[in-house]
Amino acid sequence: MRFSTFAASVHGKKYRERGLPCQDSSDALEFDNVQAIAVADGHGGRDYFRSDIGSRLAVQVAFEQIKKFCADIKDSEIFPENSIRYFELELWEEWQRAVKNDWSKNPFNVEEERWQGVSDKYKARYTSADERYIPVAYGTTLLLAVSIGWQVLLVQIGDGSCVVLQRDGEFKMPVPPDAESFGYVTTSLCDADGYKKFRHVVLDCAEDSPLAPVAIFLSTDGLDNCYPIGDNEKYLYKLYADTVMDSMIGNGFDKTRESLREELLPYMTEHGSNDDISLAYLVTDDLHLLKQAVEEQSSPPVEEKSSPPVEEKSSPPVEEQSSPPVEEQSSPPVEKQSSPPAEEQSSPPVEKQSSPPVEKQSSPPVEKQSSPPAEEQSSPPAEEVQAKVAEQAAQARERLLPLWWEERRKQRDKQP
Repeated sequence: MRFSTFAASVHGKKYRERGLPCQDSSDALEFDNVQAIAVADGHGGRDYFRSDIGSRLAVQVAFEQIKKFCADIKDSEIFPENSIRYFELELWEEWQRAVKNDWSKNPFNVEEERWQGVSDKYKARYTSADERYIPVAYGTTLLLAVSIGWQVLLVQIGDGSCVVLQRDGEFKMPVPPDAESFGYVTTSLCDADGYKKFRHVVLDCAEDSPLAPVAIFLSTDGLDNCYPIGDNEKYLYKLYADTVMDSMIGNGFDKTRESLREELLPYMTEHGSNDDISLAYLVTDDLHLLKQAVEEQSSPPVEEKSSPPVEEKSSPPVEEQSSPPVEEQSSPPVEKQSSPPAEEQSSPPVEKQSSPPVEKQSSPPVEKQSSPPAEEQSSPPAEEVQAKVAEQAAQARERLLPLWWEERRKQRDKQP
């Protein structure tokens, strides 16, 4: 099976306003019969002061290891379990080497912007001769999807989501859950025994299998946290089916990629989690097959099935958009920690999840994307064509605008 690929990261409002770089990284890779996507989420806390570099190195190292790993897999051969484990070990070791090499080339200095925020405890550790603490400064999560045509390998360490739409229309999250990632603690590539903390699953792409993946979505928790805690799975299913894949079917892959990168993801961080957001996907390039799976999909419906028309939902009155602070509804508290190294029982807090109130939301950009006035549409033929194209693009972007705040208000109103 061949897939259409996409990967993008957007800078979160909470980092942007503090003058800090985006902590997320993402990318897509294609060579021979291999297609791969990756997203990584640098922890962002004060002691992880180079986590933006750590996430970027995680994606780079992962793709280097994928090239080596897949070179040994022959036609129709499955992903061997032992080889997967070795791949994970090599990936972790290479990332550890990469961050230590970056440290040696760019040693910290007191003028470094984020160094001033590092705790005294970790300043002492980073300035010691003990190299085991260096990876902590670069701490990050990582999610991968690797397709070789007849199978797809999913690998994950840390939080984030991997959502799969099967041929039979069922949504699944097939990667085994992480017993060590709970609340605001996450496993990480910076863990001293991180190679033991990868989880993985192999999916069969046989054409006659109803369980074969039609679409695979990887996201960092900046996207997950746009939705109510405990319910974000069903909201993600709805977002992917009713918004993203619906746009692919109606508008094609190119317009959908553009709208995701330029409209949807920036809008969601601005009015949702305020965190960096990364999204990557492998979606079948057979639009007929995709349409069949979407039509059959049976994802859990949102509480109220009858939703207002898009044009009403895309431009709700200002007073409706002034919701209570996001953290009361779906965003976790500020502190988030990676699992402590084996030698230590305390790891620095990962300050990833503080979200400013929603009341500062600006109206969604739909109004700026409305169709041209009637007098413009009655212009000469060339201008009419341009106006028509502009109108279609606006409609595509409108369908991609997330309507999550509507559902969050419903959720809030039902709370005692």
